[in-house]
Amino acid sequence: TSNNHGLQNRDWTVTYGADGYSTAIDYEDHNTLYFTWQNGHLLRYDRRTREPLDIQPQPALGDEPERWNWDAPLLISPHNSNRIYYGSQRLWRSDDRGSSWKAISGDLSQGRNRYDMPMVETAPGISALYDNSAMSWYGNTTAISESPLQEGLIYVGTDDGLIQVTEDGGENWRRVDNIQGVPAGSFVNDIKASETDANTVFAALDNHKGGDYSPYIVKSADRGRSWSSISGNLPNRHLVWSIAQDHVDGKLIFLGTEFGVFFTLEGGNNWIKLEGGAPTIPFRDIEIQRRESDLVASTFGRGFYVLDDYTPLRKLDAAALAGDGHLFPTRATYRYVESTDLGVPGKAFQGSSHYNAPNPPFGAVFTYYLGEEMKNSREKREAGEKEIRERGENVPFPGWEILTAEGRAGDPQIILTVKDSRGQVIRRITGADSKGFHRVAWDLRFPSPRPVDLNPPSAEIWGPAPAGPMVAPGSYTVELARLADGELQLLGEAQEFEVVDLYGSAVDRGDADENLAFQQETAEIQRRAESAASWVGESLNRLAHMEKAVFETPRAPATLLHQISTLENHFADISLVLMGDRVRGSLWEPSQPSILGRVGQIAGGHWWTTEPPTKTHRTSLGIAARQLTEVESRLERLAGGIMQLEEALKAAGAPWTPGQRIGE
Repeated sequence: TSNNHGLQNRDWTVTYGADGYSTAIDYEDHNTLYFTWQNGHLLRYDRRTREPLDIQPQPALGDEPERWNWDAPLLISPHNSNRIYYGSQRLWRSDDRGSSWKAISGDLSQGRNRYDMPMVETAPGISALYDNSAMSWYGNTTAISESPLQEGLIYVGTDDGLIQVTEDGGENWRRVDNIQGVPAGSFVNDIKASETDANTVFAALDNHKGGDYSPYIVKSADRGRSWSSISGNLPNRHLVWSIAQDHVDGKLIFLGTEFGVFFTLEGGNNWIKLEGGAPTIPFRDIEIQRRESDLVASTFGRGFYVLDDYTPLRKLDAAALAGDGHLFPTRATYRYVESTDLGVPGKAFQGSSHYNAPNPPFGAVFTYYLGEEMKNSREKREAGEKEIRERGENVPFPGWEILTAEGRAGDPQIILTVKDSRGQVIRRITGADSKGFHRVAWDLRFPSPRPVDLNPPSAEIWGPAPAGPMVAPGSYTVELARLADGELQLLGEAQEFEVVDLYGSAVDRGDADENLAFQQETAEIQRRAESAASWVGESLNRLAHMEKAVFETPRAPATLLHQISTLENHFADISLVLMGDRVRGSLWEPSQPSILGRVGQIAGGHWWTTEPPTKTHRTSLGIAARQLTEVESRLERLAGGIMQLEEALKAAGAPWTPGQRIGE
């Protein structure tokens, strides 16, 4: 969502009751969606009216009853968004969004009577105790896929071990009932026609009802005529529930299994488990959100997970993993200002029972890989000494020079440097330095113009952490580097990415570059004003130390106390203009806006919108700029007075006070 609360209950719509199963969204009209509930009930739903319409196909007079799976398969044709496929024991097709239907196959299952089938070793007979209250009918279709590259090339899987293929939209069917290495009668959990090769198809089968929990994932390169296993190194007992193939790189395939999500970069056989917070539970369905290249996965525990931007996996190869570090491409980043719809971020004042799930990190997300953990000189020495000890040898004393150098050396850091299209540095961001994959987000903002604070910035309940203006849309680059011993070493190649407005031209925001120029002018005045305020505080601290030094120096003339008091009054007058009337403020009375008050109101009120500044903003900034120029001139003069006081105290033999130069 575009707010900083994340996803809340209000962002979800319950479309219907019962147990929901297959869902399909019209890719041409996102207000139209289809969903099923158990045993084949199918509805079309209009998001505008929120009205569900029953569109379940019905058998003609004299037809056999339809046998629907509890989770009947549903598919919108990739070639025609008005065409829907739906499966009972036969395949149905509608070309008018479910208003009318035509069966384009006969019975695609084996058509066996489940009461004749043995349970354990024998068929127990019709009088045995069967639980028929909530289960699928037997002998039906369970998976449908149409090739996105060839219209009418359709694959259908069944619950009794068959894969049926038609290459002409249902006129003729070819039956696959023997896949080498897969037990006969295995349930077809999923089937997916390849996104990149019209002849290739993948299928996931399941024999756990036969006491066999092996993963069966197979591939055909000749439209189902022959098959080969690509289960490879998938762990035993990892039933495969769902398949998703990348639409750009056909060798990148994802699997939802009984114990997590796996991927391969090689089209199969070598599978790697995706961690990153995914629980070890059954992932029953996985899909790819193509526009964002996000992997979406749902679990048998009704959990819903998103792996944002998996595109780095397309670029993952031996070369990327061989060096010290590698920076992966960054996708286009949406520019907008997060709203605070509940007044303050997070759950706000809604209480702990208020549901919200986090958004992805805001801004440009950079993905990088480090071949080894970054260590400082002491850690490297200690690692070497550990190897020596493990060999049973004596560990030599490193020497005082080395120990001294180690004490002076700082820890290495990973630095990501963002530059604009002219090559000017916009921001430097630190990242994790351990071995492996990492992600760090840039919030699309310049650094804060406020004085440097060694403590990490933190957001307050009523406002964000200190930040600078937001950049304008355009092209940017990011570089990955290692900072060690004061030197930057580039790791991998720089990556270019685009920052684009989320709302595009739908909203008139004026000229983004002009808006940014005003915000940068505001930032510069805020930087100067904050610097002046800090210098006022430091000067008053120096004067307080000088006053004490006068009392501790018998030779210091008492007239110096009057000079100190006079300077303190001058600084108080400047503080009034610069930071506001603290006396009135302490009594909760209004006073004239201060320089920092004016600038702070503009920064707080304009930097968190993409709209142009108001005339009031421009006028108020002009007033602050003129006042600040005068304040800076007065501070220059007062600086001379402080130096004269320091010289007088030095001549009197006073103790050193803060601010004096070395030797004084």
